[in-house]
Amino acid sequence: MLDEGYIKFSVHLNETDIEMPEALSELNGVRTALFDNNMIGVLPGNIGFGNVSVKIPGSNRFFISGSATGGKRILDPEDYCRVESCSVERNEVFCSGHIKASSETMSHDAVYHANDSVSCVIHIHHKPFFYKLLANTTIPATSKTAKFGTPEMATDIKRIVQAQASPFGILVMTGHEDGIIAWGRSIGEAHDILMQQFNSPQ
Repeated sequence: MLDEGYIKFSVHLNETDIEMPEALSELNGVRTALFDNNMIGVLPGNIGFGNVSVKIPGSNRFFISGSATGGKRILDPEDYCRVESCSVERNEVFCSGHIKASSETMSHDAVYHANDSVSCVIHIHHKPFFYKLLANTTIPATSKTAKFGTPEMATDIKRIVQAQASPFGILVMTGHEDGIIAWGRSIGEAHDILMQQFNSPQ
């Protein structure tokens, strides 16, 4: 995870106050639980890993935990930004708030665009869990050549989620060391999918 946390796309931040959704409290609670399970955190050198997002109903916009927030156990509302749009073709992200969007923003956006029923995306890192999922041939995996935060990763994730044709699921990011993504129709469902796989015997 040596390059984890570094933004690889052009991010355009409209620095302004934004109204936070009611769902942010629940999302933040799930994020804290993931932090306590060492699935979100910070590497040596203060490089954060892991992020969470929730979609604004009836739109393609979503709120995501900001860049370099992995080291905080409990985030403040200002640690989230609203993603207005992403362009895989131009490798650009447009967001509003007081913090830049996470380095994995395009991966979250790819899930939301692949299935309109998805409301929450969780991205975590956990080495034993990562290799457990890799060994399970029923769990979809991205290409080894698709690196984190790149258009290639976003395209691969979108392909997998569309092929699954399910509003909930989990995948392993083969080309992104220890990286895992789970998604669901609600914050609770996305978290449950993740933890069910984590706690399963195989």
